[in-house]
Amino acid sequence: MRYFTVLLLLFAFSLALPACAQKATTSQKAKPQKASKKATAEEGRLKEVKAKQETGPVLTFERTPCFGTCPGYVMQVYADGRVDYEGRRAVPMMGKKELKLTPAVVTEMLRKAKEANFDQFKDRYSEYTSDLPSTIVAIRQPNGQLKTVVVEEGEPSNVKAFFTYLGNQFDQLAQLGGVER
Repeated sequence: MRYFTVLLLLFAFSLALPACAQKATTSQKAKPQKASKKATAEEGRLKEVKAKQETGPVLTFERTPCFGTCPGYVMQVYADGRVDYEGRRAVPMMGKKELKLTPAVVTEMLRKAKEANFDQFKDRYSEYTSDLPSTIVAIRQPNGQLKTVVVEEGEPSNVKAFFTYLGNQFDQLAQLGGVER
């Protein structure tokens, strides 16, 4: 009887051993797959962020209205020259329109921003006056971050020169209507 019991146990053990070995192999394979799924998801998120940076606006220019007749509009400029315009107040073109600049003009604007050290500008230039319009410029930096500067008054000459340059470009585009698609 003892012999039979030992033989039965050995037989049962021999049947269970391959199943245990297969489970161990499967669980070892499953762990790297989870890690690779995680890595794939991370890569997907990074690609999505990069795509948004490449397709999103590279520059936003906004003039806020005052209590008088100061023009109020926003322009979002894309690298390909596309401009999403929204006239809000005291401008010849009211509402949303799609305008166009040449990619060379957009490149020149970004070059002038770099030349003016836009990334070093303070976030706000204001001396607490209540009826002045604001000019707001946001430029996507090489690292993907958006740098926004608000100017009301009291800005240094280099900031004033850069904002005047952009203002002239965008005021002309807003008044003339640009080239509509």
